[in-house]
Amino acid sequence: MAEKRFRDRRDAGQALLLELTRQLTEPPAVVAALAPGGVIVAEGIADHYGVPLTVLSARKLTTPLAPDLSFGAVDEDGHTVMSYDVVAGLRLSPEEMEPERVKVWAELRAIRARYPAPALSTFLPAPCVVLVDEGLATGLTMEAAVAYARRCGAGEIAVAAPCASATAAARFKGSVDKFVCLLVDDAFETVSAYYHAFPPVGDAEVSTLLARRASAPSR
Repeated sequence: MAEKRFRDRRDAGQALLLELTRQLTEPPAVVAALAPGGVIVAEGIADHYGVPLTVLSARKLTTPLAPDLSFGAVDEDGHTVMSYDVVAGLRLSPEEMEPERVKVWAELRAIRARYPAPALSTFLPAPCVVLVDEGLATGLTMEAAVAYARRCGAGEIAVAAPCASATAAARFKGSVDKFVCLLVDDAFETVSAYYHAFPPVGDAEVSTLLARRASAPSR
């Protein structure tokens, strides 16, 4: 059974911040969170460093043949990262995968347009960027986020998440400058299993949080 380590997303964010302050050699220029839940985790981190908080939208790609398996992930620019083992196992052709990419990308663009925060690319290039999520199951969406940040000019990239599967953790060790995670579990099942309270986070809550921070006096 998973250890319920965190009271809620804000508690997880504060615990994550403590570890980030130990590991980062320089403060980030911007904190970007995977929406929606990662934004709640990331708010306290951005507040502590006094830097902008923005949203990076990415989503897994699946097929009706195996809706529980992700064959890749797409970012808000339409770029994809692939899980080639899954693609090979399901024998997916480009003609089968491309409609899903186009559909999910359109959904991401519509959602991203509703968030009152500039795209991460607006803040780049920058020497240090922290990418935050509420937890990493496969790590595919975060891998897409890393590729986006790197493509747009991020220098040092730190991936930060309260919990992760061993598979996801292995995806980032050695591929980013810092991988900061408080709990890596070989028997990982779902992100919610590590939280006492894990209510759904809607776009309206994310938008309100981002608008409040945007209107606050700069430090």
